[in-house]
Amino acid sequence: MSAPAPTATPTTPADLPITVVDSLDKIYPKQRVLAQGERWKALTDRFEKEYGTRPTHVVRAPGRVNLIGEHIDYALFGVLPMAIGADVIVAVRARPDTSEVRITNLDDKYSPAAFTPARTSAGAWDVPIDTSHLDWSSYVKAALLGYLKHPISSDTERSLGLDLVYSGTVPAGSGLSSSAAMVIASLLAALVANGKLDRVSKGELVRMSMGAEGNVGVNTGGMDQAASVISTPSSALYVTFHPTLSAEPVPLPHTDPPSAFVIANTLVTSDKATTAKYNYNLRVVETLVGASILARRLNLPVDPQKRITYREVLSLYAKSDEAALAASPDAFETALRDLLEHADRLLGGSEKERKGFTLEEMRDATGLSEDEFRELYLTSPVEPPSGLYQLLLRATHVLSESLRVLAFQGVAREGKPNAASALGAIMNESQNSCRGLYACSCPELDQITAFAREAGAWGSRLTGAGWGGSTVSLVPADQVDTFIKTIREKYPLYKGLSEEELDEAIFATVPSSGACVVPL
Repeated sequence: MSAPAPTATPTTPADLPITVVDSLDKIYPKQRVLAQGERWKALTDRFEKEYGTRPTHVVRAPGRVNLIGEHIDYALFGVLPMAIGADVIVAVRARPDTSEVRITNLDDKYSPAAFTPARTSAGAWDVPIDTSHLDWSSYVKAALLGYLKHPISSDTERSLGLDLVYSGTVPAGSGLSSSAAMVIASLLAALVANGKLDRVSKGELVRMSMGAEGNVGVNTGGMDQAASVISTPSSALYVTFHPTLSAEPVPLPHTDPPSAFVIANTLVTSDKATTAKYNYNLRVVETLVGASILARRLNLPVDPQKRITYREVLSLYAKSDEAALAASPDAFETALRDLLEHADRLLGGSEKERKGFTLEEMRDATGLSEDEFRELYLTSPVEPPSGLYQLLLRATHVLSESLRVLAFQGVAREGKPNAASALGAIMNESQNSCRGLYACSCPELDQITAFAREAGAWGSRLTGAGWGGSTVSLVPADQVDTFIKTIREKYPLYKGLSEEELDEAIFATVPSSGACVVPL
């Protein structure tokens, strides 16, 4: 009897190679191909004007909107974003005779720049980045440095020079991942120019871009990058990070009446890098330290010298291997609800702790010395405005938001015609939590979401890091034009904008394809 054939390992979307396409109709919806064709031609024409030759490739990375699951990716819980049509495209050509990188932008408000990577005295690659004063070139430098530091470049003796021209339609600071799109597009340009695109999967590009964005001082959990790289049309993307990065398309339901997503930019800039110590990086620290203290107070077997996330605490608490936990959504949800109750009891056991922890109280609760705590958690500056770290509030948001992701995904997968009202209710709960528990909303976000509900949205919430940026609303498709007109008229910061500026500030969107390369 012959032996049975070996079972092939299933290929996940993250394992697939980077998409290479040969026409714009494989990237954009039919109704947008003509306008995008004009934009791409302007890009390549500008390249030839600037550098006296044609580019060899154009690479693309889209922005993203997170439908549900805010600030839980760096706790390693799953999230549900989708890529959008707004994107960053880059025309690229290698310069074998030099190491200099020259960059130009179609938008003249972004000044041209040039820089040359070099090795330090210790032999490590370095591209100087002033993180106290970031400009658009900082993200290009961060990406190139991420490429050079990656093992794929271990055989690189000299950094290859590049000529690059950029065009971006993802508004900076809008909460739609303009920085991730910039970094991913720049990484793709470096991979293409160096002939290494075929050595990188979509999942590896996500990991590369996560590390590269850290070069501008931002801790990132990977949701933005995964959505930009792995997304497919017509679907959201359920992205999980534990025990490894994985992504699974979640088809969005055909509701009755039909529904659409509308993005509205508050026009309040959300600059994660320059406000990180008060906002984004502070939340990362509060979340990680809270997870460590919760695990310790639950008497779970954890090493205090290592960071642990709430998702990892959940696994230890459930006393189940990852495969079994993943295979039983009910067990996962039950353990998550239990953990939420324990967090309330163990991170807010006294009135003093419910008001917040001082730095010294946090350190003592982890059992670490001052030096150990600083080395493990305070590698980037953080500064709570009140002087107190809000561990209970952050834990409550993270764990309850994770439950909302499960609920949203469940409703979407059921595909019932009346799904829109249920999805909208979940989005509204998320906004309440982001505002009240995670304190990542702002008056302008609160204002637009309130206007959106009054104008007929089933649900409306902030999307992205918050503290400005954009909202996403679920709206009856036949009311989109009226809805947008109402928000335009009501929201004060839209007063005085031109028609073109308004079209960029508030618009309906559909799920987009992910990052790709177009050989010319």
